[in-house]
Amino acid sequence: MNAKKNQTLIVIGGIIVAILIAALVVFLVYARSAPAENPFQLQMGQTLNEDGTGVTDNGTSFSRAKPIHVIADYPDSGVKLDHTAILSVISESSGQVIQKTEVNEDASTKQVRLDLDNAKWEPGIYEVTFARSGTMVGTINFSLHE
Repeated sequence: MNAKKNQTLIVIGGIIVAILIAALVVFLVYARSAPAENPFQLQMGQTLNEDGTGVTDNGTSFSRAKPIHVIADYPDSGVKLDHTAILSVISESSGQVIQKTEVNEDASTKQVRLDLDNAKWEPGIYEVTFARSGTMVGTINFSLHE
C-alpha cells in the first residue's frame, strides 16, 4: 500500500512540475512577443500645423526642395523628464550622422523638434532616431528625392 501511495505522489509531483514549466514557457513567450508600448510618438513632414507643434503631412517620402520637420512628442504623464534627448538623422548609404539636436529634458519638455537642412542632401534613404540618455526610443526610415 505504501509503495502505491509513493508512486501516486511521484506522478502528482511530476504533473505539477510539468504544469509549472509549461506556465513559465508561456509567460516568457508572451512577455517577449508583447513588448511595452512606446509612449513617445515620432512624426515628420514638410508642412507644420498652425501652432508649429505638429505636421499636417506626416509621411516617409519627401522632396528635398522643402525643409522636413521631425517632431518627437512626449506623453502627458508617466515619463521621468531627466534625460538628454537626441534626435538624429543618419544616412543609410554612409552610416554617418547628418544632423542632430540634443535637449536636456526638464518639466517643460513636451516635444523635441528638429528642422532638417535637407536641401543639399543626396537623394536616398535616411533614418531618424530618437534616443534618451543613450536608449533608443524610436526610429523612422524615410526617402529623400529630387
